[in-house]
Parts: sequence; structure tokens; C-alpha cells
Amino acid sequence: MTLKPSSTSSLHCVPRSLGTRAASPVWGARVLAPREHALHADALRRLSHEEQARLQDALVHGADLDTYLTEVLEQADIAVLTADGCLAGFCAFHTDALGQSGAFVALLVLSPEARRRGMVRPLLEATAASAVAKGFDVLALRVRHRDWQTIRFYLRQGFREAGRHGHELEMCLDLTGAFSLVADALTAEPRRYSAGCAGR
Repeated sequence: MTLKPSSTSSLHCVPRSLGTRAASPVWGARVLAPREHALHADALRRLSHEEQARLQDALVHGADLDTYLTEVLEQADIAVLTADGCLAGFCAFHTDALGQSGAFVALLVLSPEARRRGMVRPLLEATAASAVAKGFDVLALRVRHRDWQTIRFYLRQGFREAGRHGHELEMCLDLTGAFSLVADALTAEPRRYSAGCAGR
């Protein structure tokens, strides 16, 4: 499947049922331009609040979700996953850490319709391609060190353990070698990845 960037129109919509086989949705993944963040803020907030409720307030630890989302919208790069032009997930990540080899994932959220469909891959590809284009060779994130389900999820995506920070486990994805990406992963055929984690 070749993924094509979705349009820049608003992501405020309700996708048709993604559970039916008769009408498969058109999926897309891309990184929003900074000027688009405000246009899609409501859809990103809605999806984040739904996920925070589903996880019983465990999506964001130690911070008010709305305050955190405001900071993310102002400071992070945001890759979006769409189904028929409607928001189906997003990955907020930082690529502004000068002197660091890694871009940092601050928040990754998938709608229930996008889960278990393999659609996190194009979202991570768009994120990784943006990080590589900005000169980064590692994509890092942190998870609660006893959140086994989330840890297994990221291990399946190719992330590896990189260290502990208090009650959090740092995981990273090597963007060099076997995970090397072209600058525009959205036009490339999906790839299988099996990269180890390079030190940060």
C-alpha cells in the first residue's frame, strides 16, 4: 500500500465505520506544518481526552492534560494519521533539542478504529522521516517502567530499551542502518524494520 498525504482540510469529522470491509477507508499520514496546529487543535484535544478517559487518566502523568496539550501544540512537531480525511491518530514529537542525536516522542495517540490494524507504522514512518530530515538518527520516548502492554507495543515497532529514569523506561528506535528512511516516507512502500537501538 502506498500512503498519500491527506489534504490540509480540517480533521474535525466522524469517519465512516472502519470495521466494515465493504468500504475500506483511505489512510494517510503526514507531518503538519506549524501553521496547521491551530487548525487541528480541537480534533487533537478531543482524541487525547477520549484516550485519557479510556486509560483512566494514565495517558499523561503528573500534569493537567489541557495544559500539556497546549504546550505540545505550541512546541512539538505533529504527525497525523487520517482515515478518509478524519483524524485517526497523532504523534507529537520534539526535534528542537540541539546537540541531541534523538528526536523525542512526547505523545502518541491512536483512535480505537486505528488500533490493531497496523496503522501505527505509517504514523511512525512520517515521524521518523521528519526526524531524519532534521538530522536526527534516533527516535526516543519514555513509558512507565511497569506498563508491560505499552512496552511490548513499542518493542513490536522496533524500539529497544535504552535506560531508566526514575519510574520511566526510555526506549529508542535507531533511524540509521536497517531503519534508514528516505526523507519522504509517505511515498515509499512500507518496509519491515529490525533495528537495534543506538546509544543517544
